[in-house]
Amino acid sequence: MADVFDKLLREISSGSRLVSLSGLISVAAKAFVLARLRTETGKVFAVVTESNSGLDAWNSDLSYFQSEISDPKSNIIVLPSFEADPYSGVSPHAETQERRSLGLWQLQNSDSGFVILSARSLIQRSVTPDEIAALGCVLTRDQDFPPETLIERLFAGGYVREEPIFGPGQLSVRGGIVDAWSPDAPAPVRIEFFGDTVESIRAFDPETQLSTGQLKEIAIAPMREFAASAQDFKDWAFFARERFAADKFARNLKDRTDFADEGETFSGWEFFIPLSKPLSSSVFDHLPDCVFVIDEPAAVEHLLTGLYEHVGDNYRSITESGEVGLAPEELFLAPDELRTKLEKMFRLELRSLGRTAGGTDEEFQIMSEPGTIVTGVSAAPLFLFSTAEKASEIEIHSRSTRKFHGNIQAFVIELGSRAKTQSPQSKTEIVIQTPGMAERLEEILREYDASLATDSIRIGDLSSGFEMPAFDLTLYTEGDIFGDVTQAEFRPAKDKGQRTKSKLGAFISDFRDLKTGDFVVHIDHGIGRFDGLQTISSQGTDREFMLLIYADNAKLFVPVERMDLVSRYSSGEATSATLDRLGGIGWQKTKAKAKRAMRDMADELLRLYAERKLVTGHAFSPDAPWQHEFEDAFPYDLTVDQAAAIEDVKTDMETATPMDRLIIGDVGYGKTEVAMRAAFKAVMDGKQAAILTPTTVLAYQHFETFKKRFAAFPVNVELLSRFRSSKEQKSVAESAGKGEVDVLIGTHRILSVDVKM
Repeated sequence: MADVFDKLLREISSGSRLVSLSGLISVAAKAFVLARLRTETGKVFAVVTESNSGLDAWNSDLSYFQSEISDPKSNIIVLPSFEADPYSGVSPHAETQERRSLGLWQLQNSDSGFVILSARSLIQRSVTPDEIAALGCVLTRDQDFPPETLIERLFAGGYVREEPIFGPGQLSVRGGIVDAWSPDAPAPVRIEFFGDTVESIRAFDPETQLSTGQLKEIAIAPMREFAASAQDFKDWAFFARERFAADKFARNLKDRTDFADEGETFSGWEFFIPLSKPLSSSVFDHLPDCVFVIDEPAAVEHLLTGLYEHVGDNYRSITESGEVGLAPEELFLAPDELRTKLEKMFRLELRSLGRTAGGTDEEFQIMSEPGTIVTGVSAAPLFLFSTAEKASEIEIHSRSTRKFHGNIQAFVIELGSRAKTQSPQSKTEIVIQTPGMAERLEEILREYDASLATDSIRIGDLSSGFEMPAFDLTLYTEGDIFGDVTQAEFRPAKDKGQRTKSKLGAFISDFRDLKTGDFVVHIDHGIGRFDGLQTISSQGTDREFMLLIYADNAKLFVPVERMDLVSRYSSGEATSATLDRLGGIGWQKTKAKAKRAMRDMADELLRLYAERKLVTGHAFSPDAPWQHEFEDAFPYDLTVDQAAAIEDVKTDMETATPMDRLIIGDVGYGKTEVAMRAAFKAVMDGKQAAILTPTTVLAYQHFETFKKRFAAFPVNVELLSRFRSSKEQKSVAESAGKGEVDVLIGTHRILSVDVKM
């Protein structure tokens, strides 16, 4: 191990109050060093990034290196901050609330090696460790835990009641059985009580409702960090009227107390609840014994300086305009508080350019015009991480690896050059996202007669490659070799037990966005206007109905259990639909006309498909080895429907009947991956594939996606649209005609007479 790392290790192990580490220029390089520090010292490291956007890269890189080291306590906790403006009247994003509450909960209930948090998390006031621990529950089989206490805690912690549950943060109660889905769990659990005793705990499949295994213990984390019951909101309304008694606040306050008086939430309530339930803690109370790692202190300080100024200005603005809001010091630590807490903590500052550059920045700050004090919040430079403070300075050099953008020959040449010049102790590693792509890379390297040491190709997800001479290490990533793979259309599965939403949940969700006044269609009565839900008592029972308004203000009550009879009105003229008359024949005429049109269409389709049956198409060969490698290189888990669509398309292609298949799915559900696999199969069988898009922008996006996905294979992908010059278009068309283009992507331009494939 490098001498310079040994020095760093001694400083951290001995408890040096401040260590400055320079020379590490990327998150991956920093994560590499920190993972080894954690393993050697056994300490907890809290990594502070500039903003929430940097959390995922740190999480991914630390996870990779922790798994490489096989650290038994490699749990990584992510703690984002609320990035919503506390004076905008908007609540923080639900996903951020979930991740933040889960992070705080895990700090109290599990061991961690790393905690990754944003700069704003440093100053955001929060609940105490005891309060967040009391929001969640840990249940053990055959031990007492009153079900009423469980239900009360989960409701206060942000859970909502659903029958049946189909997603995290949902709760179902049926007698002595409670179903709950914790945000950190791959599947929900079913808890059965005998009195107050937990009789059994079982994980179950939300799709089938069938048990998948018995559990001895289960931890259920909260969905938000604030305990907020109906009574809490009523109490808040009382305190708010006292706090904002001035006439100028009356109207704005009423917009919120109208909800709070009924025990209901209102938009932005998370930034108001501290009025009745003051926040007396901060992240420092949740991390009392750890090493704070400040990633680029200058960037962190710059962000916090701007944030203090921003919230101060906004608070003054809303107060002057008669809007209600809590003072910044009730929501955030004041600068002096923050500075005092940081001075008490062990700190490791990661400065890529060193303390000398940081000192220059401070000199410019001192020479600039000082800020002003706004409502107790300073807009002046904070100097939280002053270079004047005495620190142990250590430097570990690193540099970025070269980007090859799919030029395998250049990559092989560089590997050969390194093999000749490096010492025997030097290591070259390549991190590939999927086993399929790793196999393909090994195959390519063999074709070029390039040799690598055994186990040099690793499977993992790393943000970037780097060279670190002190460790005799050069590390490349898949993105360095083939180009960055950024497929926004696909969302990575959170775990192997991929969460699936039940069909009932998907059906009901279609009506959640239905607003009073929207037009709907009843299968028997036609177009009506949705007027909300109403509860009607009949024969001693309460039932819920959808109220639909028709022509002449006629009303139709539809039981919610028969919502299958009602659908959204879908038309380009949805704002001016004509209501049908209940009992009239207008809707019957409309349906009859539609049926006639459908019969005509059916006749035409029958004729067309009869003709198609007489045509013999090309039957593609079964999947080749490269097809498997291409599909294994997909870095995400396929959904059930996505896998079924891919299998159906391949089956169609392998028969001699011309394929005619329509694949339907919302944005982000993986249609492009289905198309890419079909195109790859066609190319592997010696055919050309054309991708027709409606717009030039979409054509370019698909072009970039296909290029990155096909980069490891000898497939020529080209674009034909107005994004290309006339000369380029002519060249592409000629190449396509000669069979030199394997996949052609474009707009209607590819239907032109000069394009022949």
